[in-house]
Amino acid sequence: MRQDFSMLNYDFMHGALGVGLYFLKKKTNPEHIQELVDFLYDTAEKDIKNNTYKWKSIVEYEKNNYGYNLALSHGITSIIIFLSLVVKNGKSNKKVINMLSGAISFILSQQKNFLQFGSYFPNHFLENSPTDDLKSRLAWCYGDLGIGIAFWQAGKTTNNQKWKNKGTEILLQSTKRRTYNDTYIREAGICHGSAGVALIFRRIFLETHCNEFMEATQYWINKTLELSICEDGLAGYKSLIKDNWVCDYSLLTGVAGIGLVLLSLLDNNQQKWDEVFLLS
Repeated sequence: MRQDFSMLNYDFMHGALGVGLYFLKKKTNPEHIQELVDFLYDTAEKDIKNNTYKWKSIVEYEKNNYGYNLALSHGITSIIIFLSLVVKNGKSNKKVINMLSGAISFILSQQKNFLQFGSYFPNHFLENSPTDDLKSRLAWCYGDLGIGIAFWQAGKTTNNQKWKNKGTEILLQSTKRRTYNDTYIREAGICHGSAGVALIFRRIFLETHCNEFMEATQYWINKTLELSICEDGLAGYKSLIKDNWVCDYSLLTGVAGIGLVLLSLLDNNQQKWDEVFLLS
């Protein structure tokens, strides 16, 4: 984790936040959690007047372009969820609350007109460009679903009804996105496929018992089953990796994750394992 600090790497998937989640779950070494909180605070770009906190990272690896990533997988949304978990675990302080509020304010400042743009939020924007004109996909990794679940978690943890309401608004609107042009979904894996969408909608259904979320869960489960079409795939599934369709056993993008989502629905369990994806 300290090596990630030296490289200014907060990334959940490949950096400090992923290690921080381990220490939170382990419930030992609270000093490491404080180190991570201090790192996030010290590296945040703070606008006290507008109550926004934001963090810079590489958003276009091929071009080495820096900017502000809004995503759950690699961006500021994961910081919101991590800070919410810090509060939930009783390790909150003024820095945590200020960053949590400021990060949510910053993401809200990037909201688009859904009817015109096609999503509430873009994936990211570059350091030298104030806007991103591309709507985000419907997925676990990027887009509105992660932001909606982050707002819900933050609101639930801090008893902030306004944040909870915004989270459910975003997620409810997302239930209406179903065509390829609305979602960009071509495969079934958790990361950017139909099983990940079902996973998120089922999580919010378990939290709210809202029927629209259960109906959306079933729709995306059915879509996941329909995507089992490859005769040489794993249970009929292949994953799209770097423009190639490949057999993929992994949890994040492959058949292991698809299987877990289907098993949770069949077993009607509480899906507590989704904490590894920052969903609970």
